[in-house]
Amino acid sequence: MIWQTKGKVYDSTLKRLVDFINRYNGSNLVSIENSTLYISALPFYTDFKLITFIDLSFSPYFEIRLLDNGETSFILDGTQKPFLDACSISSLTLTNENVYQYALLVLGNTQKNDNSYRLVNSIDDICFSAEPSKEQYQQLESSIKNTKIKKGKEFYEIKTALLFDVTVIAALINVSFNGRVDIVKERVLLHNMPIRELVLE
Repeated sequence: MIWQTKGKVYDSTLKRLVDFINRYNGSNLVSIENSTLYISALPFYTDFKLITFIDLSFSPYFEIRLLDNGETSFILDGTQKPFLDACSISSLTLTNENVYQYALLVLGNTQKNDNSYRLVNSIDDICFSAEPSKEQYQQLESSIKNTKIKKGKEFYEIKTALLFDVTVIAALINVSFNGRVDIVKERVLLHNMPIRELVLE
């Protein structure tokens, strides 16, 4: 996706975010010497961008994601609050073309029982945790339907497939114009699939 294109940013931004992260944690957790960060433009915000901050002095490396507009930063903490906070000070522009990307970002950074929801539009969107059998691949391929998006008076409605832990779900998602994302209906399609999200320990 175009909005995920990353580019290295300047040291002044790196220093500002190192200071911010250390204040947030109340300790000198990260340092500028061993850190780098990448910026991703987001088509639904007028000024906030997605920052991926990496400190290579940890083993494995330490990574944290933030929303940042050059002055204000919000650490993605596993809840929707950082997104709602950003929406409260910056215009959120949702369209039929970008609302899926917004829901993908919000749910992908919202934790539930140490897992997050991953929206998928086709089997090509899946990062397998193990090689699927031929039967599993066929089941997944037939279960994942094209995403449908409909704009209402107060929210967008998205019908899509979600991955959660080892489960494939058919879901109905409402994305409010104020930025809140709610899964209003869920139906389990497949279970025990090799799709568990891989996380560095």
